[in-house]
This record gives sequence, structure tokens and C-alpha cells, in this order.
Amino acid sequence: MSRRFLRYALDVVLLGAAVVVFLTGLLVDRLGLSQFVLHRWAGYVLAALVVVHVATHWRFFLVPFASRRRAPTAPPEGAVVGVAPAVSEHVRSGPARRAALAAAGAGVVGAAAGWFVKTGISPDPYNGGDVGLFYHRESSLGLRSLLRSVVSWGSQPARYKRVAGGATVALAAGLPLPELSVGQALQQRRSLRDYRDRMLTAQELAWLVHAATAITSSADYRTAPSAGALYPIETYVAVSRVEGIDAGLYHVDVRAQALEPVRAGSVAGDLMIAGLGQEFLRTAPAVFVLTGLFQRTRWKYHERHYRYICWEGGHVAQNLYLAAEAAGLGACMVGAFFDGTLNDLLRIDGRHEAALGLVAVGPR
Repeated sequence: MSRRFLRYALDVVLLGAAVVVFLTGLLVDRLGLSQFVLHRWAGYVLAALVVVHVATHWRFFLVPFASRRRAPTAPPEGAVVGVAPAVSEHVRSGPARRAALAAAGAGVVGAAAGWFVKTGISPDPYNGGDVGLFYHRESSLGLRSLLRSVVSWGSQPARYKRVAGGATVALAAGLPLPELSVGQALQQRRSLRDYRDRMLTAQELAWLVHAATAITSSADYRTAPSAGALYPIETYVAVSRVEGIDAGLYHVDVRAQALEPVRAGSVAGDLMIAGLGQEFLRTAPAVFVLTGLFQRTRWKYHERHYRYICWEGGHVAQNLYLAAEAAGLGACMVGAFFDGTLNDLLRIDGRHEAALGLVAVGPR
């Protein structure tokens, strides 16, 4: 009885693992994830369970090679004529076969359903419910939008954000510029998710922060362009392994080029969870998080502000890519994340200020 129960439990767990692998595979495909730790480990578990399953049902796999006709044998001495013999081993494996067929059938049906749902989405923003296309249409310039511009969209907020807390970490100033040309950096740039096992230097981090946020003129212009020079992008850095800087989550004080503490201690595991299990967010020595402070642009550019803020997040991210390449480092932008989880980690409300993306950085 216990042996039969163990085999039944194995079939149930094997079927459950197959379902998890299938669902996480759909998630990986839907979101275009390059690394998803849950999918990978579910695959390992499924492979191990398949090995155990084959080992415990090896007789069943030998059935096709056995002779279909066997010579009749005399009933054992004392057997009662007309009484069915005990159920054979391979007959008891019938439920296992049915479970395997059910899992395969569910996978085929699920894949077909996903395909039809995906192809059935309408390109029309109203019929298909695509809020991105809906926003793009509603934020297009025209007579109606010009008339709406006379309505107050609120006042201009402070140009710079400060985070109250512990002592700030000053970053190195007067950094020497890398010798790699812009043309070479553009030619060589690739998204990098695997990093060498060494710490970033404080000077390397300072160079990256400078490339993303530095003020480069007396008019307060910065390294990345901004609509109306309003600079709605705020920059946070999750430090895991940087020489001379304690692990923690920091906000960049743009004017001082310093790090303001938001959370003490490494948040690498939290970032990996927020980033849908993409493991390189945990192994990267530093991860930049870019947020949009919407009212900083909204008061002037009205409904088009969201377009501009997303563009500007891309400008800053590209600066990080090229700066990392020039310094012999690698970077990778991440857009798939749980918004609420990441916003809570940054201690922002997700409405007035919200996370737009992450950029992991590490040594090649």
C-alpha cells in the first residue's frame, strides 16, 4: 500500500512540475525574459522527477520490447480455476500512463489557447484594450489638445530631489575620461548579463553615476538630454559589491554627485524577486534604477509628458551602456519587473514617482 501511494504521489508531483514548467515557459516567452530562475529550477526538478519516474517504472518501458504472445503456463499448484490472477505490474502503471497523456494533452491545449488569444488581440486601441495605443492616440497633438492646454496642469515641482537619512557617500570628482571613442563604444556595445567575480571600484561607480546624471554646464544642463531641460528622471543605485561603499540602496544627489542612503544592507535578492527572478540582478555588483517624477514634466507638456519621460529614461540608460563599455564594463537594461514591488523597495508611491527600468552593471 505504501509503495502504491509513493508512486501515486510521484505522478502527482511530476504532473505539477510539468505544469509549472509550462506556465513559466509561457511567461518567459510573453515577457521576453533572458533569465528566469523559477523556470530554470522548475526544469531541473522536472528532469530529476522524470529520472525517478523511469527508475521506478522501468518494467513498463520494457513492455514494447517483450513478446506479445507468451506460452500459456499452468496455474500454480493450489490456484482456484476461474479466479483472476493478481494484477500485473505494468497494468498497475496504467494511471501513470494516463497522467502522462493528460499532461501532454493539457500542454497542447494550453499552447493552442495561448496562440489563439495572442493572435486575437485587436490592433485597435479601443476594441483591443491596448492602453499604450490608446494613450498614444489621446496624447497626439491637435486642436483638441491645444484647447486642453489652457487648463491648469499643476505647478512646477522642485527641480532636485533629496532623500533625508544617514550620511551621504561622496563620489570621486575630476575623473579621467576613458580613451575608448564613442564610435568604438557604439560598435562594441552589447547587453551583458554575466559578470566577472570581482568588485567594482569606487572610481568605476563614480564614472557611471557621472555619465547618467552629471551637470555639465553653468545652465544646469546634464549629460543626457531632457525636454525643456526639466530632468524628470531620478536615479537610484543598489550597491552590492563596490570597493569602499557599504552595500545598500542609494539615491543619487545630482548636484553633489553623492549617494544618499535609502536602505541599508544588500537588496540584491529583493531586486531579483522584483525583476521576475532574473538572476543577474542578484549577481551584478551594482544595479541602477531609473524612475520618473512625472509632475516635473507634466506641468509644462501636459498629456505628452509621459512620452518625453520614457524617452529620457532611454537617454540615461544609453549613457550608462556607453559609459560601461568605455570603462571595460558591461550593462543590461531590464524592463520586466513587478512595479509595485520595486516602487515599495525604493520607497516611492508609484503614482507621482514610479520606476521605469533597471540597468545592471558589472565587470566583463
